[in-house]
Amino acid sequence: MYDENGSLRAIIGQQADGTSGVVHVNGPPPPTPTAPTLTSILGGVAATWDGTFTDVDAAPLDFARIEVHASPEAAFEPTQDTQVGTIESPRGGTFPIPAETPVHVRLLARNLSGTASNRPSAEAGPVGPAVVVAQDVIDGIITETKLAQQAVTQAKIAMGAVTEDKVAAGAITTDKLTALSVTAEKIAALAVTADKLAALSVTADKLDVNSVTASKIQAGAIDAAHIKAGAITAEKLDANAINGKTITGATIQTASDGPRLVLSASRLRAIGTNGSNIGMEPNAAYPYIYWSSVDGTNQAFVNVSGSASDANIGINSGSFTDADDGANYRWRTFFGNDFFTAERITVKDAQPVGGRLFLNKNSAYLHSGPGGGSLSLADKTATVSAPTIRAAGVLKADNIAIGTTTITPVPNKPTSVTLTGGLIKGANHRAFVTPVTSVPGDQVLGIGVTGVSASGLTIWLHRTNSTKTSVNWMIMGED
Repeated sequence: MYDENGSLRAIIGQQADGTSGVVHVNGPPPPTPTAPTLTSILGGVAATWDGTFTDVDAAPLDFARIEVHASPEAAFEPTQDTQVGTIESPRGGTFPIPAETPVHVRLLARNLSGTASNRPSAEAGPVGPAVVVAQDVIDGIITETKLAQQAVTQAKIAMGAVTEDKVAAGAITTDKLTALSVTAEKIAALAVTADKLAALSVTADKLDVNSVTASKIQAGAIDAAHIKAGAITAEKLDANAINGKTITGATIQTASDGPRLVLSASRLRAIGTNGSNIGMEPNAAYPYIYWSSVDGTNQAFVNVSGSASDANIGINSGSFTDADDGANYRWRTFFGNDFFTAERITVKDAQPVGGRLFLNKNSAYLHSGPGGGSLSLADKTATVSAPTIRAAGVLKADNIAIGTTTITPVPNKPTSVTLTGGLIKGANHRAFVTPVTSVPGDQVLGIGVTGVSASGLTIWLHRTNSTKTSVNWMIMGED
């Protein structure tokens, strides 16, 4: 295959060596690649090419590879001796270069016919390998055979590095220890246990004054059998250890009467000067916190209820008697499992009687009690129910539009006017029109509508003369 200048560019079919295929020849030099980015890695340097060139936007279609060249010398020219690898993808890539010292790196592009770019990339570097630190060395990779003779000296061993499990059994004998080399600070805490001591080797004269302190005595080690009769006297107790405290059977209280805290196996109470209580009852069927009246006859409380996995909260007022029916009630605010209510309930069985507010995810309900009204909001609908519904102000609704227009009629001929531009809610619409006149049936013979919709209507007026006539109109939208 030849180009327009007669130069051979490719050989297609059987080749000189008897094989078949496509061989590219005499291709134009590829563009110059951009300079690589160098990163230090363990044992070398990573050279990354981003897939771009200095003089074109995209790789040529006969792109073959990018040669990676490295040298310890600056301003070097790429040769066969400096090539360390290739990047085969025109989208770029990373090639690790083994190195022990800093290197300079340049890239050279090659096409399928083997032609190199006219010049290599700009030079990057010098960058050397990453320093090997402890975190980079795999546990156990440095074995005894990898260490030079006497490479590990005393100065190279970290404090505490040689522990008991690293020393062979019997390796440290008495003759290996220098005189007085084992001092108190060399013995780990609890290293000398009872089984390591000869019988009666620790006598009273071997103990420092105050060396046996409370922290050195194991819990439970001293029981009644080991305490000398009369050894614990009042002066042995810390001042204020029990002073001001009262322990009465299974109850702990801060005082026997008056303001105090009282803790028993089933509850905790705080008693005030005036006798009122604040308490916790964790063992009740529904655990609660309460606040009692001064005389103790009434309580307000907060309780938790529901199944084992629920934590519904009820905030309850003290009880009161209704003057009309003589029954006992309380007000409750309840935060339930995805619902909320504020209501007046009976003390006897917690039934709602009277005004009530109920809210959940998709609805709201307000009720005024027996014989009253209610407001329900659900399913995009608001429902008001009551024996009498009164609007204290002007009633406005998006599904009702009203207005007045004027028509100058053609005598004895129905004349129309069209009103548009409304946005009246509803699926179906109806209209009402009334002429403002004192001569109905005489001069005003008729009025009607057509084209009623959410946006407007057309009003028709039939009059015997051309008197300008006002017309009141209303459009109402329905479901």
